[in-house]
Amino acid sequence: MTDPTALDSSRRLIERQFGRPIQQLTYDTIPRPARDHDPVLSAVLNLYGGLRETSARLTEARQKVCELLDEGHDSTVDGTTHLLNISQDIHALTTRHVTEARALGDLLGANQPPPPCAASTGICAADDLDELLPLARRIAAGWPHLTRAKLGPALRAHGIRVSNQRLGALLNRLRTGTSLGAAA
Repeated sequence: MTDPTALDSSRRLIERQFGRPIQQLTYDTIPRPARDHDPVLSAVLNLYGGLRETSARLTEARQKVCELLDEGHDSTVDGTTHLLNISQDIHALTTRHVTEARALGDLLGANQPPPPCAASTGICAADDLDELLPLARRIAAGWPHLTRAKLGPALRAHGIRVSNQRLGALLNRLRTGTSLGAAA
């Protein structure tokens, strides 16, 4: 049994990125005449293989610790030394496991911040409050008492995503520039 979280999520990430099950992807890396070779796929599958091996070794080491503790070997000097050695192995393998999972995510772009405009939603992040003020003023004109709960969805309806902190700053700019009344 292997660590299901990093290994399974890495497999799902690879399959989503390349659009096929991992078994088919492994077959696709075999060079054949008159077919383009994808070097990224080869690198991804090599990293995934290393992650799978590290995960299996980590699981084995953890099982050895459990077996030694169940058998009572931890009370002897030899058993304690054996447990310490396995614990050091677990620490080293865990560090390697995390590094491999991060490298795989970096290669596939999973650890990158989202782009300013998500194509699937059509919602863009607002970069400058000055650019939002004209739209926010038009939205404010339709509400006697503008609040965060009203302004946020109205901006999203126009395809603009603003964090709660920036939404508050935008409301403050609107209040100081116009008399809107009390707002939350």
